[in-house]
Amino acid sequence: MGNHDATAIADTPAASTSGQPAAQAVAPVKERLQSLDVFRGFTLLGMVLVNSHPGPILPGLGHASWNGWGFADLIFPFFVFIVGVAMPYSFAAKLERGDTGSKTLLQVLRRCVLLFAVGVFLNGYPSFDWPTLRVMNVLQRIAICYFLATILYVYLRLSVRTIVSLCGAILVGYYILMIFVPVPGHGAGVLEPVGNWGNYIDRLVMPNRLGRKTWESKSLLGCLPALVTMLMGLLSGIYLRTAAPAFEKLTNLFFYGAAAMAAGIIWSGWFPINQHLWTSSLVLFMGGVALTGLAACYYIVDVKKVTWWTPPFLVYGVNSVAVWIFSQLSMKTLTAMETAGADGSAVSLWKAGGEALATHLGPMGGSLAFAVLFNVFWLGMMSILYWRRIYIKF
Repeated sequence: MGNHDATAIADTPAASTSGQPAAQAVAPVKERLQSLDVFRGFTLLGMVLVNSHPGPILPGLGHASWNGWGFADLIFPFFVFIVGVAMPYSFAAKLERGDTGSKTLLQVLRRCVLLFAVGVFLNGYPSFDWPTLRVMNVLQRIAICYFLATILYVYLRLSVRTIVSLCGAILVGYYILMIFVPVPGHGAGVLEPVGNWGNYIDRLVMPNRLGRKTWESKSLLGCLPALVTMLMGLLSGIYLRTAAPAFEKLTNLFFYGAAAMAAGIIWSGWFPINQHLWTSSLVLFMGGVALTGLAACYYIVDVKKVTWWTPPFLVYGVNSVAVWIFSQLSMKTLTAMETAGADGSAVSLWKAGGEALATHLGPMGGSLAFAVLFNVFWLGMMSILYWRRIYIKF
């Protein structure tokens, strides 16, 4: 999940864009799509930054309280989208050999189970309360979506047209379910943390194992619209591997990105943009933003070859999942360790670091400075792996 095996920029045989199997064999590719690594690295830098504030976060940089979006709400949909973009590259050799049977599916299942297990471990670390251990989170949702996307793309070899139709059906079906189908005990159209269909299913399947006391922000049902986000990335990756001219690719990526954003904004009038519920409007809007971001990186990095600014993003981009796991482990470790605060009371090392900087920069400035320094630290750690060409895969 952390990197793709190989990439093509232009002159490779096209994957189907009509009714032919989307997973048809393609010619071997010789180089990475560097813009994808850069875009992934930017996303991980943002992900670590917004999740490592020990104190208050700048307005607009964090998550929306419920409906709407802030900068932090871009990050997870971006990463899900990027995983989809990488799939046509990572599976290229297997598709060329026709190695798409149960053996490949079993390999992917093992990979996803490992990723899911690591996510559950991170939920509990460092003090595991087994009776109430949270089940879902970021890595778990990615694992579920990745496995489902693999079934559709590699095992069933659905055509592009069929995948597009399936995406539309999921988004419309999810909208109908959430708005018009009554939830037992709550009624229809409840779009609050408690009382929607995602919450109902989570409390039925995972009682006492939710991220919050009464609701889960990464619901099981939400994996379905999140799958569409990943499939939007998959379709983008398929298209980028075609032999279409670079200008044509850029034009189409920007056009469909803008169209998806507009559709998401319009739909939000009836189905608000909400990352916790992963609403259909969020899928379209964030997918559109991701498309335009990827197109911009593709133009600057792979077309114009302006790469002097890319090393920090490449360092994170080629070891993305490792960055997330190690940063979370270190954050949780520092949170569990205590020291004496300014008033003499016990405070975590994590919070103490933010407070030390806050004495000079203020609460918000100190919190931001700590998050930036934390990112710089992990950038240095990952640089060692990058220059040694060590890529940790999950």
